[in-house]
Amino acid sequence: MDDNSRGQRRRLQHETLLGFLGFFAFLSLVQAVANLFAPEPALWPGLLAAVFVGLTWWVWRRGR
Repeated sequence: MDDNSRGQRRRLQHETLLGFLGFFAFLSLVQAVANLFAPEPALWPGLLAAVFVGLTWWVWRRGR
């Protein structure tokens, strides 16, 4: 196997993971903000958003 194709495959896998995490981070942030306007806001949407944003940031920094 060519080293260039291996590097390209790793880069595509990294971008796919980053896109997946970024999408769910965005959705969880929207849910967390919407939760703020609920009569009795829960804690878990904010925690979930923090986890997804943290993972997205970590994967993004790891790929630089």
